[in-house]
Amino acid sequence: MQRIVDSPLATARQRFGAQAQRLLFAQGLVFSFATGACLTYLIAAPPGVAGVMALDALLAIVAVRSARVFSRFLFAPGGSRLRLVGLPTIAAWRAQHGVTVLALAAAAGFLLSTLLRLGGADQKVADAVTSVTMLVLVILAPIVVGAVVLSLRSTDQRSPRPAAVALGLVPGASWLLAQADLSTAAWAVLVLGLAPVLSLALGDIARTIVFGPNRTGALTREERIVSRATRNVALIAALLLLVEGPLGTDDGIGLPLTTEIVSALLILLGTDLAWQVARTLIDRGLARIGSEPRADRLATVLPALRTVVLVTLVVTAGLSVASTFGLRIGPLLAGAGVVGLTIGFGAQALVRDIIAGFFLLLDDAFRVGEIIESGSLQGQVEAFSLRSVRLRDDNGHLHTVAFGELKAVTNFSRDWAGLEVPIYVPHGVSYDAAVAVIEAAIAAVEADEMLSTLLIGTPRFLGATALSEVSIRLAVLVRTIPGSQAKVRSALLHHVLSGAAEANVPLGKSLSSG
Repeated sequence: MQRIVDSPLATARQRFGAQAQRLLFAQGLVFSFATGACLTYLIAAPPGVAGVMALDALLAIVAVRSARVFSRFLFAPGGSRLRLVGLPTIAAWRAQHGVTVLALAAAAGFLLSTLLRLGGADQKVADAVTSVTMLVLVILAPIVVGAVVLSLRSTDQRSPRPAAVALGLVPGASWLLAQADLSTAAWAVLVLGLAPVLSLALGDIARTIVFGPNRTGALTREERIVSRATRNVALIAALLLLVEGPLGTDDGIGLPLTTEIVSALLILLGTDLAWQVARTLIDRGLARIGSEPRADRLATVLPALRTVVLVTLVVTAGLSVASTFGLRIGPLLAGAGVVGLTIGFGAQALVRDIIAGFFLLLDDAFRVGEIIESGSLQGQVEAFSLRSVRLRDDNGHLHTVAFGELKAVTNFSRDWAGLEVPIYVPHGVSYDAAVAVIEAAIAAVEADEMLSTLLIGTPRFLGATALSEVSIRLAVLVRTIPGSQAKVRSALLHHVLSGAAEANVPLGKSLSSG
């Protein structure tokens, strides 16, 4: 047992192996006790009724010990590393003791009732003992749950869910209905009341085995997927129990559409699981777009993809559920096609916008955060929908433009931006002196650590590019990362102005002003 307690729990396989070993080892001890007790009974069993009483007593002891083993397996009050249900240590000990008390009370009551029957007591007396035992269990259940709830409130954990309170109140309601000869209603109340609590517990158990104990209290998307899938499976099983009833009885509801309902719920379960997985993958991609080389494209495409996946799953699940209940979806699809065609003729502009937007995104014409120009509009792409894109211009105006209205799109933020910086020198100034000032300014810009990160390649001096009566136009060609043109131009002109002042090189007017 110490080796199991100290076993590594780093992976899901190690956690599953450790929990399986715990359960098998503890239940093996109970099995060995039961085997030894049975052998002793076969060798030295008292004759007659006394032997039957002794066997019933042994069975009661085995049942109580098995209940304690299972509760210790779930709550692990002595070791939080192996605890499957997310309870603090005090609550785990109280839950363990509560299960023991309930098991002892049930075993003692039913054993006493059996012994009275075997001893020849009146049947009414034995039935009365059984009823009293049930009443004691009904009273003890909310006490046990209340003790666990109080221990939860005394810690830093959040208040228990209301479903946990039903665990203590439902048995009483079910017992009262059973006493009124409403066995079907009693079974329905018992299943519907306990199913939410047990499904939550099973979800926590599955999550703990797969991902380990949660110390922060905030669940990741993957943990929610595993927990929700397990809870949904437990609820499906509860539905089957509700409809069919306990084994050997006719207390089930027996709905005529049992198969259809279960199939529909299974479809919804699969759809929910598929959506959770798809949304997790998409959200994970959105969360790490900052480290991706094509982050802006992912930020543009992934939200649209998430919407498409959701609509596809919802429509597919709806048609599948309708087909499960016998609805012929063939004529429905045909009618939907006719209606869609009619709407398409009446909303040609909308269809055109959606199709144009699809191909613009497929061509990677622009992304969120980029600056584009189309027609007379220019601005930064802030967001887009299925039919339009939103542009924010330099004045802060937000333009919503339908994709169908976008013609030729000019993207100012893709890969690199070219910038030609003109410098005007009047006639009479030495050409070599002017070139020396410009080259010194280029070297100063390249030497600046901050500005060098904005450059793509070395700025290139183009020489004289135009001539007028009063001045000559010199130019420098610079390639920068998009959006940094103004900063590089300002820095380059600043160094040209400073160098010209130091070298006594006058600067002239532009050719147009001259």
